[in-house]
Amino acid sequence: MDRRGFVKVCTGSAALASANWGRMAVAADFEAFAAAKLTDQSGPPLKGATIPTGEALVFSYPLAGVPCFLINLGDRSAKPNIALKNEEGDYHWQGGVGPKGQFVAFVAICTHQMSYPQPKVSYLRYAASGSELAGGPGRIVCCAHGSVYDPADGAKVVIGPAPMPLMPVRLVYDPGTDELSADGIMGMAYIKRFFTTYKADLIARFGPGGYRQAVGEKTACIPISRYSGLVPSC
Repeated sequence: MDRRGFVKVCTGSAALASANWGRMAVAADFEAFAAAKLTDQSGPPLKGATIPTGEALVFSYPLAGVPCFLINLGDRSAKPNIALKNEEGDYHWQGGVGPKGQFVAFVAICTHQMSYPQPKVSYLRYAASGSELAGGPGRIVCCAHGSVYDPADGAKVVIGPAPMPLMPVRLVYDPGTDELSADGIMGMAYIKRFFTTYKADLIARFGPGGYRQAVGEKTACIPISRYSGLVPSC
């Protein structure tokens, strides 16, 4: 099946909800899903010019229960063609999108013990101006167990105990409209384990099966400071 055909199969919510997880994992490569336009909280498409540099925006993709970070690196543009490795094998991360390659996105689930942003608290955050744990500006930190990732280097691990980078989300940037969409993701096998680990919490929040539903044609981006009631500054 070519990419276009695969995207058609994955377009509907029902198709994703009933997907065979064992067949969805493609070793060390992006999996294509129906594109979702990134919007602001009120619904209009998010403009690159309005994306803040001081904190991450949280959005769901490709399923409602998969939290992701959208980050504007500002003047610290992403490095292209970074060689990385996850549990599925070696891969090359191609960098960010946008006029300066400054927009990047990753699944916001720590690869150590799956800490992730929740409405009450998020121990995972983007420390734009640095912090004691980050050791420098512009890094993603997990206050739960002290892992640090560099989003400009494909979210590779700077400080452990995380064993591998955060899973990347593929972004598409339209220079004519200054809008962004997500159309692919890496690491669905890891997300499957995340769903199993936090099934009760996800059901309580999204309802039975709700966390496995496709986000549809658009997905809202919410500043982490509004998404979570508490964001520790480790």
